[in-house]
Amino acid sequence: MALTGPTRRCDDPQVGITVEDPDDDSHAMWITVEDPDDHSNASARYDAFSEHVELGDDLFMYADTRVSTHSRQHVIELRVGVHDGRLVADQVSVRRRDDCPPVTSEVLRAIPVARLVRYAAPTVHHVVSRGEGGGAMRVAPAWPREAEWANVRWGLNDETLRIVARIYRVAYLLGDAPTKTVQTMLDQPRSTVGRWIAAARQRGFLSESRGAGKAGG
Repeated sequence: MALTGPTRRCDDPQVGITVEDPDDDSHAMWITVEDPDDHSNASARYDAFSEHVELGDDLFMYADTRVSTHSRQHVIELRVGVHDGRLVADQVSVRRRDDCPPVTSEVLRAIPVARLVRYAAPTVHHVVSRGEGGGAMRVAPAWPREAEWANVRWGLNDETLRIVARIYRVAYLLGDAPTKTVQTMLDQPRSTVGRWIAAARQRGFLSESRGAGKAGG
């Protein structure tokens, strides 16, 4: 994924997903998400056994979500969380590689924290279905897959509005202009997108964007 965040209609094969076998000692299962077309050395990963942090509108992220990158001299890792409905860095750690210069204030100031946080966007999921107790039964990445874009062509139906809501919500999480992002992704006039967003709100697929970010089951 580019540093600017989602800017294209991406399908699963364009994003590499690596699953690490659970470690009996750590009780964690790490899943790494990276774009093979991106050459920045940055990638995101999350512990699929960690709690869900509810983001609203059936979207969530895993409580232990991290973004890592490296240069010739240093390795950088961010723990990503959510604050006021936006993805943010909760923690930043830097370590030097063997036989490399130490970490200095200059190195710390040069870290593009805000841009690195954007790599966590593919780790945001949405609940596809819930069980009888209300818990998530099936989940999928929040950013629409290529197969889902075809549903938009059928007009203003519930599936279209759900996709509109998910694009809007992910754009908001990244600090982008949500309406403009929906307009660009769906290649529709702003007036049409405005009606779709209003309809998504009316049908309960898209709520107010502030105040999300509570950990739950």
